[in-house]
Amino acid sequence: MMNLNIRLAYRKTGRARFLSHLDTMRVFARALTRAGLPLRYTEGFNPHIVLSIALPLGVGMESAAERLDFGVMQNIGMGTLPSKLNAVLPEGFFVTQAVIGGRPISQIAFARVEITADSPVSTERVTGLFTSSAVVEKRNKKKELVPTDIVPFIKDIACEAHGDKLRVTATLTARDPVLNPEYLAEAWRTYLDPEAAFSFKRLALLDEDGKSFDTLM
Repeated sequence: MMNLNIRLAYRKTGRARFLSHLDTMRVFARALTRAGLPLRYTEGFNPHIVLSIALPLGVGMESAAERLDFGVMQNIGMGTLPSKLNAVLPEGFFVTQAVIGGRPISQIAFARVEITADSPVSTERVTGLFTSSAVVEKRNKKKELVPTDIVPFIKDIACEAHGDKLRVTATLTARDPVLNPEYLAEAWRTYLDPEAAFSFKRLALLDEDGKSFDTLM
């Protein structure tokens, strides 16, 4: 019996950003079923589609660089798969690419993110904070909140004025540990501006060398 692993690259934008990780899994499970694909299921009393998402996205965060794997039992038309899925996916989800296999998810080491801030502080103060020390309450592997300096988990960061807002582009660790960009927002409110408002977008997933985690490689 043939077992193939299919990887999708997709975007999650607009209202879809408010869906949780589990809700997103359900959305794709329904779409894959509606597309009539020969899906692979788990064994046992309660079988479900073999499906996983790399580096789950936080609620409220958009992304141009999501990766999802699922299993099929026979060859399928890869060229038409993105359009088939886009026809049945809800607003805010858009599949850009589908390939057989792909690089191991464990090779994802960093995530590049964009943070847009409604805050009157200067770009110099922002970069100064995130290149010196920014201690916040962060959960450790035991799920305990402990004071943690997040700066060592920021590979690089840049800030520029964009109209009446600030736009921060940062490369954050995505493995041991995963640094959620919301921790940067927490530090910003703690040290710079308690009234600051933020929006978040994941721009890219990167490997250990800082190269794009391309599904075709």
